[in-house]
Amino acid sequence: MISAQTAQGLGRSYFSPAPQTSTTPCPTLRMKKLNWQKLPSRAVTAHQSLWTSASSDSVEPDYCSIEQLFSLPPTETKTRTKAQTEPKEISFIDAKKSLNLNIFLKHFKCSHEDFVSLIRRGDRSKFDVEVLKQLLKLLPEKHEVENLKSHQADRDKLAPVDRFYLQLLDVPSYSLRIECMLLCEESSCVLENLKPKAELLDRACQSVRNSTRLPSFCKLILSVGNFLNYGTHTGNAEGFKISTLLKLSETKANKSRITLLHHILQEAEQNHPDLLNLPDDLEICEKAAGVNLESIQCDSSTLMKQLKNAERKLSSSSEDLKEQYLSPIQESVQACEQLQQLLSSLEDQRTHLSTYLCEDSSSFSIDQLFSTIKTFRGLFLKAIKENESRRQQEKRRKQQEEERKLKGDTKIIRRDVSKQDEGCIIDNLLAEIRKGHNLKKTRPRAERGSHDHPVVIRTSLAVDEPDSSQSSQSEKPAEPPETGTQIPTDPIAETRPEPGIDETQSLDFGPDPEIGNGRNEESEFEEITSLEVRTAEHNDGPDPGPKEPAQKSRIRISPAGADVGSKRRAKVGCVSH
Repeated sequence: MISAQTAQGLGRSYFSPAPQTSTTPCPTLRMKKLNWQKLPSRAVTAHQSLWTSASSDSVEPDYCSIEQLFSLPPTETKTRTKAQTEPKEISFIDAKKSLNLNIFLKHFKCSHEDFVSLIRRGDRSKFDVEVLKQLLKLLPEKHEVENLKSHQADRDKLAPVDRFYLQLLDVPSYSLRIECMLLCEESSCVLENLKPKAELLDRACQSVRNSTRLPSFCKLILSVGNFLNYGTHTGNAEGFKISTLLKLSETKANKSRITLLHHILQEAEQNHPDLLNLPDDLEICEKAAGVNLESIQCDSSTLMKQLKNAERKLSSSSEDLKEQYLSPIQESVQACEQLQQLLSSLEDQRTHLSTYLCEDSSSFSIDQLFSTIKTFRGLFLKAIKENESRRQQEKRRKQQEEERKLKGDTKIIRRDVSKQDEGCIIDNLLAEIRKGHNLKKTRPRAERGSHDHPVVIRTSLAVDEPDSSQSSQSEKPAEPPETGTQIPTDPIAETRPEPGIDETQSLDFGPDPEIGNGRNEESEFEEITSLEVRTAEHNDGPDPGPKEPAQKSRIRISPAGADVGSKRRAKVGCVSH
């Protein structure tokens, strides 16, 4: 027995130069765990490695200090007894990966056996592209597979995730099956996404090439540009880059908010109205502006490589795999080939468009072309709306000016008529005064309203004493009054009118609506009247003094009469001295 053990030790020393001479002691307390990935023993001892070249006299750690530093706090006896009675589960999977896999499997709400059965049958009804991609990331690694296979006999002691991996390992070529499921789902999605985009780009290229309005509009721009750049190094051009279409709105006119694009569209509306339909030709280009041709080509090439690789693997796999996935994979390969033919046609159209637009084919990009056309189309439509809005505003402004003109002419006509009438009334008044006609009596001051502001014309006639005829008529001796009757002392009451004028007359024209406030006229008139009354009282005193020569009629007019446009009122009175 000793010789057998010795021979066994010699064999171990032959395959393992540095055997573990000491065993690890068992800790007396519950210790914290170190999460690491344990390597399979076969991987360690199969060839020379770091672990096989370790020194035989390795230093052992201080287990007592480790036990004091990394031990868990003591728990109750009941819990510790339960932990001792229930054996702990064994797991070879990383804790984070195990948690992610548990969460992933719970989404399906089925047992592990049913999930593995779906993969075995190739049933993709419960899987989509993202789920299959996540499942590929969660598949066990090589060292985990070896550890799980070495503990198949203790399957009941393994954790649920480890048991799921063992069930998955029982499926032959499980990794290839999942890859084929992903390819079948992904290829259909990718083709459904890429093919419409490629067809849209193809139609957009054809619309640019077949449009007849775009060349006409560009020639109109060329004529305007050569006129603007006449005599400069950029003048006398025969063409321009398609990106020049965006420069039209950057060239400002002298008027506010008007650009060269606005003017060109006005010219087109007047002389070439069909060019205003250019946005209809470029509508499909606006839709194709967000599509990237290079991205489509890259995705198509990647998908084709994956499909070809899967087809090659399936050709050398089991019959059930061929039966499940070979036919769908080949159909996806054919659809991808058709997509690549369409992309090849797009590349030819890109070259033709670069020649058609006189661009550099090596740097010409379809994506940039459609982006430029999209921006230009938006500016085109916006400028049309702004031109229409400007025309409407101009029309409304003209209408308002015409209305203001009509109102102003009416006011001017009325003023002219009033001036003419006013002049006629004054002339008639003066003529009547000269002829000595009887005028209308003046209303008392109390009866006149606050807006009645007459223009006063006063006439004062003086009598010369040497003229006996006049003095005999104007100064007849009064009859002696009766007994008890007082003679009035008011000189104004004793005044008699001149022959031809019976009594004080006045002409009232009524209130004038054109006069805003006539109080200044009235006040000035009152000052003049009171002054004249005082003068008359002084002249009628007991000693009038030497007689003045006869004076002619004197007319006083209030300064407010300077306003020719307003109506006036006159008052005529006679005062004798």
